[in-house]
Amino acid sequence: MPELYLRLLNRTLTPVLLLLALFLLFRGHNLPGGGFIAGLMAASAFQLQILSRGHVRVRRTIGPYLNSGIGLGLALAVIPGITGLLKGSFFEGVWFSLALPLLGYLKIGTPIIFDLGVFLVVVSFATSYLLGLSRVSETAGRLRIDSTPPDHLDDSSLDTPDLSVETKRGAIS
Repeated sequence: MPELYLRLLNRTLTPVLLLLALFLLFRGHNLPGGGFIAGLMAASAFQLQILSRGHVRVRRTIGPYLNSGIGLGLALAVIPGITGLLKGSFFEGVWFSLALPLLGYLKIGTPIIFDLGVFLVVVSFATSYLLGLSRVSETAGRLRIDSTPPDHLDDSSLDTPDLSVETKRGAIS
């Protein structure tokens, strides 16, 4: 069961990590940041969720969406390449201008669509990997607690190695 301080840390740090991931994602294609580092930052927020809430709860909440997130991210990462190819050359930047009522005009380009695709692939894959690791670690911990050592092994045999080799004819030392 997670400790109280870990649950408190989860409540405060997860929104901060996700906002930082969004900042890094939208910071730009030419500045430090982008889809890869933003995806790792979001995956670290999900790792904090796994540690504080347990992998079963996180798997139930976001687990069904991880595989489709990888596929959608790959599709989004390919779309800017095809769009640029239709315009003239592969991955040529294409920019769109959207009119927003209160904010004015917003320019969106294919580089941010590519970064969004990379973000989805990285966060989905890394979170899936972390959920798999937590399942393996819990299974190994359960096996360690449930299993009892064989009768012929005790703590003293672990300290000094046994150099004898048994054959069909007898023991050789």
